[in-house]
Amino acid sequence: MRTFIYRHPILTLVLGLASGGLLLLAGLIYYGFSNPPTRAEKQKQLPGDELLGKEPHRLRGGLAVTVDAPPGKIWPYLAQIGQRRAGFYSFDWLERLFGFQIYNTYHPVPEWQDVQPGDYIFYHQNGIGSQVQGVQAGAYLTSLSDSRRPSGCQGAYAFVPPFGLDFFAWSWNFILEDAGGECTRFHTRCDAAFEPFDPLRKGLVAFFLGIPSFVMCKSMLKTIKACAEGRK
Repeated sequence: MRTFIYRHPILTLVLGLASGGLLLLAGLIYYGFSNPPTRAEKQKQLPGDELLGKEPHRLRGGLAVTVDAPPGKIWPYLAQIGQRRAGFYSFDWLERLFGFQIYNTYHPVPEWQDVQPGDYIFYHQNGIGSQVQGVQAGAYLTSLSDSRRPSGCQGAYAFVPPFGLDFFAWSWNFILEDAGGECTRFHTRCDAAFEPFDPLRKGLVAFFLGIPSFVMCKSMLKTIKACAEGRK
């Protein structure tokens, strides 16, 4: 006796979309977090850690890639990041799809090389971004956004996600470490502090901000690596 199973077309569509969404999410998480720093690197104090170092509650994430080029070859691309300059070397078509007016430039531009503490790195044309805190050419670039102490730069906006937070602060730092043999260990490290720091809000920040940010960061590091190695 044959058994017939009736599958409602709408239910099948919903299940298919849900399965596809979960697979996409899993793929994004794998891609975005697939170049973690080593255990020793995670424990290492890096430039920019002090920006939110005294906060009692914070989230931290980081990525690292080895570039087959010395720090001086990487720095010109890093120095010119920003929505109003060379972009972020990531999926600029996707950034534009979500309303970010970003167009990547894949070669060093002399007039964009002079980055100084106090400069503002725009991420979006509405003013979201972070202010440069520390710079050592060829070594590191650190930046901070803190809604309790917003930047005084014209057009700057201290972003606070709509999760019922009293404040939101985050740092975005890039570090170039000489790895010997004309190679560089290229790090990005992000800290975020906010209140209330409860499981719900930690989950919201990690999901809605952390995953997209690290997907874009992974692409950024890979693209700068390719540029510095002469492959792009």
